Amino acid sequence: MNQMLSNAALGLAAGSVKTWTVVTHISRTMLVDQTNSYQPELHYMRGPGPKWRERHACQHDLAAR
Repeated sequence: MNQMLSNAALGLAAGSVKTWTVVTHISRTMLVDQTNSYQPELHYMRGPGPKWRERHACQHDLAAR
């Protein structure tokens, strides 16, 4: 009888550990998804810089004539 109870307790403990692992995995995944989401305003590009203008200045001057 005691052996059956100890086997049942081990099975219950293993099941609860598996459940806890799944719950923590899901919660961590949801937390990471919310904190690492893409925010386009952080990657906003303002336009061409001075080196681009230097390289393309002669092309714009020729096109304007």
